Amino acid sequence: MNAENKKVLKKHDLSGLSENELQVLLLQNDPFFLPDTCHFYNKKGYHCKQQDNCNKLHVCRHFLHGKCKFLRCVVSHNLLDEHASRVLETVGIDGKIASNFQAIYDYKHLEFNREQKKVYVHNYRNDYWKKPAVQRTKEPKTTSETVQCMLDVPPSEGPSSTVPAQSQDLLPTGMRDKDKGKENGFDSRAVVSMEIPSSTVPAHSQDQLPTGVGNKNKGKKDSSSDEASKDNKTDNCDEICLFYVWKYCKNKDKCESVHYHLPYKWEIRDGLNWRELPMMEEIEKAYCDPKNSSLPSRNINFQTMTCCSSLVRRLSTPSSVLKPTFLLTTEWIWYWKNNQDKWIEYGEQEEGNSTTSPSSAVIENLYQADPGVTVAFQAGQHQYELNFKEMTQTNTSFKTQRQVCRRPKFVSSEDVQKIKTGSQRDSSIPNQTCPSHWDASALPDLGYKAVVISNATSEYNEIKQLFHQTMKNYSIHKIQRIQNPSLWKVFQWQKEKMKREKGGKEVQEKRLFHGTDVTSMETICNLNFDWRICGSNGTNYGKGSYFARDACYSHAYCQATLQGHFMFVARVLVGDYVKGKTTYVRPPVKCADKLWLYDSCVDDELNPSVFVVFEKHQIYPEYIIEYKEERIREQKVAGIREQRETGIREQRETGIREQKETGIRVSREEGKKCVIS
Repeated sequence: MNAENKKVLKKHDLSGLSENELQVLLLQNDPFFLPDTCHFYNKKGYHCKQQDNCNKLHVCRHFLHGKCKFLRCVVSHNLLDEHASRVLETVGIDGKIASNFQAIYDYKHLEFNREQKKVYVHNYRNDYWKKPAVQRTKEPKTTSETVQCMLDVPPSEGPSSTVPAQSQDLLPTGMRDKDKGKENGFDSRAVVSMEIPSSTVPAHSQDQLPTGVGNKNKGKKDSSSDEASKDNKTDNCDEICLFYVWKYCKNKDKCESVHYHLPYKWEIRDGLNWRELPMMEEIEKAYCDPKNSSLPSRNINFQTMTCCSSLVRRLSTPSSVLKPTFLLTTEWIWYWKNNQDKWIEYGEQEEGNSTTSPSSAVIENLYQADPGVTVAFQAGQHQYELNFKEMTQTNTSFKTQRQVCRRPKFVSSEDVQKIKTGSQRDSSIPNQTCPSHWDASALPDLGYKAVVISNATSEYNEIKQLFHQTMKNYSIHKIQRIQNPSLWKVFQWQKEKMKREKGGKEVQEKRLFHGTDVTSMETICNLNFDWRICGSNGTNYGKGSYFARDACYSHAYCQATLQGHFMFVARVLVGDYVKGKTTYVRPPVKCADKLWLYDSCVDDELNPSVFVVFEKHQIYPEYIIEYKEERIREQKVAGIREQRETGIREQRETGIREQKETGIRVSREEGKKCVIS
């Protein structure tokens, strides 16, 4: 491993991870590491004509997504058979890692089917809420194993920064904490990968909403039935809907999550139902302070989660490490108690001590992976074990044990309003504001608006000049700016993420052209470029989205219409690139023995003119150029007219010449006749 990579790992408290642990971490957070599943194999009949020659996985696609409903599925769930192993090896996944993933997907499959069949009866709910733990996050597992994740933090290092946000799955709402966060751990026995979609959506996007379950029974229901259904939903759910707390949820009453105007909600058990507690902000503020084990003024005990003799619970939005691009998630802070009974935040330096521990974000990622495991880490010269179940930290050498606490960061109702109105930026989405030159009256909450740019502006002339460098004989009819706030925020988030991964160095960004058919334009403007949806016109340098430096190259892929041609100009984070190959489904690794990838592929490393991008978050569709071939048609018409005129002149000259020759012959013949006579 080179010095630059070591520096990046240290910066994010990951320098102690082994190579295998880094592989698992990286593979769990990137959907493009695994090859695609075979479309024909997964269709009815389960037959692929290419059979063993197929370069895609002959595996149940629902199984890899963790959503196969059949414990005994007729489609293969085996990643270790001969064909699957060969396909995985082509993308650098050896048998050991494949075995690791087989165990992960098997566990995930069982958990999914267990949840499908679970019936929440009254006794089960009562037993669940009688648990005395402050965070009721996980039911007892059949196994509990230690994740040996050594996080080496040198004594000289200052307060550690948070882990770079990886692409996360939009988890189905309404799931308990035990079902969340399985993608962020470092050990196959404690990690369950969740499906990672082709797009990571910002907080207020409703493109990927959870599907409401609702009541499948047909016919009318009386009011008592509706109330019972609503009460049952509230009892079974401890997660607040992120879409509703932000603005609105289109699933309304069918949503499996709780709808509330704050990212937290405190409730007390009143017989069979849960009732909202008054003075909620006061309770939340007290709970967020780790030194408070109770709130005497309200008779609430945070250790036993009781109020007098009644049970109390706290509902919450998902953890910020699970959904890094969302607003109003819950940021959890981890603390440990020192000898003076003072709570110290993980990652912060204790007074008089230069040694720092792993940050709260690192620990929260591990906790979300499995709240029942023990994590080993190193701080300075000492080795420690952090027991999530007992909430204790133990020095492995001296056996000194300290208390550990996990509390949320306090957010007031006023803070919530500031975030929702945009006057306060959320730290999980850097540079989230739209460009200043965008039309403020055309900024939709969802989707995009196309704004025609005046040809008198410098913005128009800049794009025109770029286009005419290789398309001088074509006239531009108009240029439209695509204003999609959701895609822009994700693009900026990806840019910041890549910058952090490169140790703070700026990421190379280019304006490139892309030609496509008219039918794909609407999809691209709404959902971004995705070769799996919009198709790919070539695979010479990999199976991804192709962009060109020169407009003339992209013109060959533009579909002609009555209005003319349409071409995209996109912002592309090309980053570090390498020459591509037709077999690539993702960029290759930079080092033979490491899993640090290039950002894109090109046709020529020294003078690239074609760029292939595999991750759509690296792209923003910025402009659409509408242009015509009027000058070419005029030249063709003029050429035809000139040819016709030339032909007519030649015919006239030929006729005159023939007439003259005929006259001369006639005169000669008549002269001969006169002489003979």
